[in-house]
Amino acid sequence: MRRLLHLSLLILAALAIATPAFAAKKNKDKGKDPAASIKKKLDSADLPSEVREKVNKVLADDSPKLKEAQAKIDAILTSDQKQAKRTVAKEAKSSGAKRKDLQASLDAALKLTAEQKSKLSSAESDLKSAQATLTSDLRAVLTPEQAEKAGLKAKKKNKA
Repeated sequence: MRRLLHLSLLILAALAIATPAFAAKKNKDKGKDPAASIKKKLDSADLPSEVREKVNKVLADDSPKLKEAQAKIDAILTSDQKQAKRTVAKEAKSSGAKRKDLQASLDAALKLTAEQKSKLSSAESDLKSAQATLTSDLRAVLTPEQAEKAGLKAKKKNKA
């Protein structure tokens, strides 16, 4: 009986030590893949297998560009600035703030130097370009119905 008690306490202690380590690793990997949200949407879209193969090829081709562009942005910001950005974004999301208000709050919270502003502007344009390339490549493979089902935003039409 005593042996069973010792064994169960030992297992419980091992689990108590191991669980936070696994949780920390999971959180550390979070946000590493900028194409992950698109992959998740496409997986839930229930696409035919031949289309899914084409989509996976497009993702394989364009994901490295997205990762590189995101890495440039991450390299520019300090850890304090990244934390401030996450905090402001979370507050804005919970309060339902508009994009313009969010941008003003971010500018105030990040306190970027002139050099950081210029580098960040360049890096963000690279990221937008990579995202646009990915979206257009996916649109070339998917039908409009499949794109809508996958959650890809429709192109805005000019009213002119």
